[in-house]
Amino acid sequence: FFFLMIRRPPRSTQSRSSAASDVYKRQLVDRIKLLIYKNLQKYGFITVLLCASIPNPLFDLAGITCGHFLIPFTVFFLSTFIGKAIIKVHLQMLFVIFAFSEHHVESLLAFLERNIPFLKHNLSQMLEKQKQLLHRPDLAQSDDKPLIGKLWDLFILGMVIFFVLSIIHSFVNDHLQSEREKAKKNGKG
Repeated sequence: FFFLMIRRPPRSTQSRSSAASDVYKRQLVDRIKLLIYKNLQKYGFITVLLCASIPNPLFDLAGITCGHFLIPFTVFFLSTFIGKAIIKVHLQMLFVIFAFSEHHVESLLAFLERNIPFLKHNLSQMLEKQKQLLHRPDLAQSDDKPLIGKLWDLFILGMVIFFVLSIIHSFVNDHLQSEREKAKKNGKG
């Protein structure tokens, strides 16, 4: 769909310069899509490698576009593997190491405790407790789960229940639809 939208000829009432200016007026996402399309046509391996290397939602678009332009599977797979398994993993690892280094965590804790009064010393104590549990899991008690962990478990349970209910709802709707179609056939026949 996007390929057809981008490839359409400019309107006859517009000059080439006004059509070119319309491209720059598009939203950022549309311009990125256009960039991916053009680069996939010219530089398939490198474009897929770059799309796979950075965390972005446009990688699915790049994969669909690779199929459209008949880029060989080996080129797509190798560039995706190198981009995701080697480059992206190491970039994310370095970011996590940098972001959660002792200095940065202490600075963030100090800022939060300074600006949010009810967190004074509570956040530091909770973090210290979690560090001890991480390094010494034998100290953990079965009923000593933090509040955020309990809330997360409830959220996940709610999502699973919603998923199961939506599947049941879908099956019931399909069954009712097939029953209605049978009733129509029997009524007319």
